This record gives sequence, structure tokens and C-alpha cells, in this order.
Amino acid sequence: MERLGQSFGLIHYRTHVPGPRPELPLRVDGIGDRAQVFADGRPLGVLDRNRPEQTLPLATGPAGATLDILVEALGRANYGPQLDDRKGIRRGVSHERQRLHTWEIRPLPLTDLDALVLHDTLDTADGDPAFHRFETDLDAPADAFVALPGWGRGLLWLNGFLLGRYTDEGPQRTLYAPAPLWHAGRNTLLVLELTRHGASLELRDEPDLGPTTRAPSADY
Repeated sequence: MERLGQSFGLIHYRTHVPGPRPELPLRVDGIGDRAQVFADGRPLGVLDRNRPEQTLPLATGPAGATLDILVEALGRANYGPQLDDRKGIRRGVSHERQRLHTWEIRPLPLTDLDALVLHDTLDTADGDPAFHRFETDLDAPADAFVALPGWGRGLLWLNGFLLGRYTDEGPQRTLYAPAPLWHAGRNTLLVLELTRHGASLELRDEPDLGPTTRAPSADY
């Protein structure tokens, strides 16, 4: 990412894997930080920097296959030996022992979504990343907490402001949406869902921080 002038967001890699080939392990060396992998548009699975030895099986027909890798940056270490925490794919991708070359690379910093084109209807399967837009009318701005029950993981914007990242892994189950970000009248919430698409959002007046435990100091 950094070599392309990108600091955060997503980055998309695409190449062609020749064929025919039997099922062989696909390996990505140096992921920063989470990669969703697709072959001819079909989700193959997810690779994560915390599981560096993980591979995904990939077979190709006589015409080969189009390989897409969408890499998500999840923040950087700010101390210690991992301070040089580069994002994207730092080294390379191999199908068994063969290194794959001739990549198309598309930076997706997600800093300006004004040019985003959304369709009124779109059939989206789980595993296919997609944007979703929700609108709501308010009489007056107020603090709120947005919940995404039934969704997987992704990013949420309110009126163009990025509220943050959500995931069904938790522990936090709501995102704080402070009053200054809301408008009297029409408000737009934009969701970039990466894995499992839900049907609706919930606006709540209290946060849900997930499971909590009593602090040790509370006993003294």
C-alpha cells in the first residue's frame, strides 16, 4: 500500500492463474492484514496475518482462472519490533511453488466516496463485498448508537463521516454516532459489508459494549 501512496483502507489485486491445474495450495506471503480471495468471482476463503501458514486450495480449468485478492488494513503497531508495519501484500503470492506475476493493483483508500454509484436493487451473496445505503429522517439531532444485527464485518459512514469498523466477532456491538453528525431531516448511513449482508440497521439510545466483567480494582 505504502509504495502506492496509500495509508489505510482496502487494496485490490488481480491476476490470471494459468490452467489446467489440479487443486494446489494458494499462499500469500506478507499479508497486511486480512485478505479475501476469489477465483472467477467465487469466494475461496480468507487469509489472515495471524495465521501465516494458512493456504487455500485452488484448481483451474483449461482456460485458467482470474484471481482476485481484496486486502483490508486493520491498523498499525506503534511500538516494538513490528513498528515497520506495511500493509497490502508485502512479498508475493504463490500457487504451489510457482510465483504469480503480472498483477493489476487498485488502491481503495475509501477517503472520498462521492463518486460511488449505488444501484436501487442488487442481489448480493454472502462473501461478496458490497455497499449498502440506508436513509432515515430525524426531527432533531441527538446522540445515538448504531447496531448491525445480522451483518458480518465492514465499515459504517454517517453523512459521509466514517463512524468506524464493525464485526460480528465483537465484543462491541454498537458504533457511537454523536449528535453533531446528524441532521434535522434526511440522514444517510452507508455500509461497506465484506462478508455477510444484513437487512437493516438499528438506532439505539444506549451503547452495547458486549460482554463485560467487573474491573479488579472495583473489589478494593
